[in-house]
Amino acid sequence: MADKPAPFELLKTYSGIIHRQPLFIADQLDVESYHLSFLNKQGGKLDDDAEVPPFIEQLPDILPAISERQKALLSLPESWREALINTDESDVDFVLDVNGGDAPQTDNRHFSFARHASASRDSSDSKTLLIDIEEFDPKTLTEHLPAWRQRHNILCATNVNARDDFNYCKQHDLDLLQGQFYTLPSADNLQKVSPSIQVLMELLVKLQDPNVEATELANTLNLDITLSYKLLRLINSAFFGLRKEVSSIKQAIMLLGFSKIKTWASLLSLSGIDNKPKELRIVAMTRAKMCELLAKYYKGQPDTFFAAGLFSTLDALLDKPIPALVSNLPLSEELVDALQNHSGAAGRALQDVLNYEKGDWVALDASPLPVEIIARAYLDAINWAKELNSELQD
Repeated sequence: MADKPAPFELLKTYSGIIHRQPLFIADQLDVESYHLSFLNKQGGKLDDDAEVPPFIEQLPDILPAISERQKALLSLPESWREALINTDESDVDFVLDVNGGDAPQTDNRHFSFARHASASRDSSDSKTLLIDIEEFDPKTLTEHLPAWRQRHNILCATNVNARDDFNYCKQHDLDLLQGQFYTLPSADNLQKVSPSIQVLMELLVKLQDPNVEATELANTLNLDITLSYKLLRLINSAFFGLRKEVSSIKQAIMLLGFSKIKTWASLLSLSGIDNKPKELRIVAMTRAKMCELLAKYYKGQPDTFFAAGLFSTLDALLDKPIPALVSNLPLSEELVDALQNHSGAAGRALQDVLNYEKGDWVALDASPLPVEIIARAYLDAINWAKELNSELQD
């Protein structure tokens, strides 16, 4: 008798699109939970009587593979909601998006419900109200907020994709924020370069130098005691699964190769920026891994694709435009093209990754790759990034 697939592998059998977006606590920019949307292949809403997939009853066991939070907001068909509510009770808390329908009856304390402001029936049967910022002008929003606050415990703004929207939400004390705002450079800091960022840029320049030798690279990394410690700790962790302990940076270079050590050191350097949401580190890892996974379909070098995904977050991490940043780094022409113009094989993969991340399903449809391949790479990437981030936690 064949073994049953592991819960996460079961999730990957889904033929449509699964999209994950962080929900930020507005006044802290820490991730409170994730919003998981289950869509058809075109990125559209599934029919409410859609056939229930086998992974639904195992969703509480699947969630830890793609999230460090024991809570999730779910957008899924009515038939799936009913099946999930009827599964064995677990310690995971689910907020179910009823999307204009009726909230199911349940005594299970681990389930609550969310309504959309645009379809709100002035009822208080939902703990959470989802407010699509793009559907309201600021004046109308301001007028509605007091009444919404009276009827709902949590006001969650969605499609917060611009800095102005982010500032509005903070000023008006919304509870949760979802959108692309945190992946954008801050306009306030575009002209400022702090000493710590200058040091980081100098390190990145050295790490990307194609002519650096093993001893020189090892010496550069050893100068940064924190970085070299984190690098060795990561390489010796279960994440890498090496049979033999690596005791020095030079040994690590000999074992893993120049390219991999440069990339991992760059990732660790960027993840050390402490004035940015930690979720941006997750985005950098996810983009990097997803690009790497798509490399074989675009017939490219995995290391180059990984670097394209990783460095695509430089603008948000360092609050400088990508062209200004890459002009100061000794990157290959292929990598510069990918980052600045999204051209070439690595650039096309990066464009797929960004389109999926943003939920731009129309643009994703223009990809030469089938959506099933991109969707599976996405799930593998967020699982990989979650495991790596667990190793990087201080």
